[in-house]
Amino acid sequence: MKKIFLITLIFSGLMLVQCKKPESIPAPSNTADLKIHFEGIINGSDVEWTKNVDGYKAVARSQYTPQLTGNLLDLAYYCGMFSNSKNSSIEIGLGSLPQDPSLGTRPTTTTMRAFMNANLLPNFSDTARAGFEILYTDENGRLFRSDETAPGFIEFMDLEEKEDNGGQYIQFKATFSGVVRHWGKTITTPLMDSVLATATIQNATLIGYYTR
Repeated sequence: MKKIFLITLIFSGLMLVQCKKPESIPAPSNTADLKIHFEGIINGSDVEWTKNVDGYKAVARSQYTPQLTGNLLDLAYYCGMFSNSKNSSIEIGLGSLPQDPSLGTRPTTTTMRAFMNANLLPNFSDTARAGFEILYTDENGRLFRSDETAPGFIEFMDLEEKEDNGGQYIQFKATFSGVVRHWGKTITTPLMDSVLATATIQNATLIGYYTR
């Protein structure tokens, strides 16, 4: 009887082991180390914004504009620092990369990298249609924007491709200076006669990234 009981116990244990469901192991997460930081002199005052300080974070976006002739789209890349608790922000745009919508709305990483390498010293341009644009919002929520009639200086450097589960990116360091014009709450209504007609940005550095 003892042998029968022991055999039954062992058999029952084996059945429990066999019936136990395999443990589900989550796939390892893949997160790119994307850096964002801004510092510069704005209207004579030192400004520095750091990721996760005062609610600041990176916002990267793309903007497509139809060309006046043909079916191509002009693609411009934007990256900036915005806060969920402060009005002040900075954003820089670089364009334009012609894109055929019939072949997709995103170029390959190789094409994007080649475009940026060809525009390390871009010209200033209205709405980044053919060069570089600065969008600055002050602490009172007033929007200032650069344009090609008042060109400044810009240089991109330290380009680095990165990738994670969320997408593909090109990390960069951009140094720039320029005068930006007060445009009110939108980029379609310039306030030419405003007392705050312009703001001056000097020796600015934005470490950020563009998303493919």
